Amino acid sequence: MNKVAVITGSSSGIGKAIAALLLNLNYKVFGVSKSPSVFNDKNFIWIQSDLTSENDLQRITQEIKEDSINVLINNAGTASEKEALAFTELEFRKIFDLNFKAPILLTQALKGRLSKGLIINISSVSDRLVGEFYALYCSSKAALNIYFDVVALEEKDMKIISILPSYVDTPLLRKLQENNKDFDWNLTMKPEQIAEFVGRVIDDNKDLSSGAKVIVVSDSLKEDLEYNENLWGYNTSTKQLSKL
Repeated sequence: MNKVAVITGSSSGIGKAIAALLLNLNYKVFGVSKSPSVFNDKNFIWIQSDLTSENDLQRITQEIKEDSINVLINNAGTASEKEALAFTELEFRKIFDLNFKAPILLTQALKGRLSKGLIINISSVSDRLVGEFYALYCSSKAALNIYFDVVALEEKDMKIISILPSYVDTPLLRKLQENNKDFDWNLTMKPEQIAEFVGRVIDDNKDLSSGAKVIVVSDSLKEDLEYNENLWGYNTSTKQLSKL
């Protein structure tokens, strides 16, 4: 029997590349997306869905008939440029409902069929390497990662891995950078490179404990691995303040 994978955001970018890879590995793939996901493969089933709609989330679980799911890949996400203190309530909901709330609710809905299964969240290194005008995006990814840290502690029958890529040449990034003539596209990775690593994690993840986060870079982006948090500690007994 085919192993079963559910992938959100399967119509383009990283999600499409992961779906193609898993189909080549003979998985039965349920692709969840708002835009059409088209694969000429009998093992691919497209579920059209707005992941920010509770009704659509319920329908997803109904359309997936399998009793057991091997892999759930929470990939769908969005971003927009906005000053950190200038967003509207609608802009806040649009990003947090898709980037943060939807992966949680979908995982919750499919929990009963994910026993011994693997959950891979396609997050972002922006959860710690922040940039101007991306406060909502960065914070939504940070919130997602912390939330699933707790899921990994509580749910012993499933394994959680969060993948944190640096810049990837996706339609979303193209849209965000369309007016930035200084952006160097030679620095970006391709969706297929992220998919290749996802395939590696699915095939062998014994060295990664549940809750692990993996920053994914290329040689051009390897400075992202040198991340140092601006974190300090204060000891009330010694009155000492020091950078950690």
